[in-house]
Amino acid sequence: KYSAIGLVVRKYLSASFYTTQSSYANSVFNKKDSAVVQTKQNSGVRGNYKDFLTALAIRETGQQNPPTNIENQLGFIGKYQFGEGLLKDLGYYDTPNPYIGGGNGVDRNYWRGTWRGKNGINSKEDFLNNKNNVQEIAIQEAMQYKWGLIKNQLNGRSIKEFIGQQRGGVVVTASGILAAAHLRGEGGVAKLLLNNQVSQDENGTSILAYLGEFAGYQVPFD
Repeated sequence: KYSAIGLVVRKYLSASFYTTQSSYANSVFNKKDSAVVQTKQNSGVRGNYKDFLTALAIRETGQQNPPTNIENQLGFIGKYQFGEGLLKDLGYYDTPNPYIGGGNGVDRNYWRGTWRGKNGINSKEDFLNNKNNVQEIAIQEAMQYKWGLIKNQLNGRSIKEFIGQQRGGVVVTASGILAAAHLRGEGGVAKLLLNNQVSQDENGTSILAYLGEFAGYQVPFD
């Protein structure tokens, strides 16, 4: 997940946190009201924005009930596995050396910087405890921020031009684009859309996996 300055990549959790990743059917469509699910399936819509973020959190943490006070072995924190780079971009945190991944920067998130007090968050503990519901606020800020960055990297073309096209056999959707940006950053998405360039994170997870897995949700971006 590259931010403007850093990679906030989803990582597999260490043994103390890791559980088997859930399938889409189990994580999103595990609802009592099967009629609602069937209606969504028939309409071609897999869920709303909240469903999308819930599915993303399950994927990121590997847990059916994603906790907020979780940290993996590389120092990515919270329900959506935020890193220093992204939280710096969003104005929550400041550090001169955010994690940028791929061996090009420091080897993990150390959280030795300064918390800036945005939305009442003055420490890593505040963030992990989800004070003021900050993690839900921050992930929505992150999605909006990344969407704008993607638009700026498409050489004047509109994101709408790419919706419905295929990359690597996967249909491009707005929600798939957002999830792909969470994994490989806005730059990775732009390269995929413009040049059919497929990238992977350090664990070998392809950008196409997120593009397809999270396709078809309703998201408030166009």
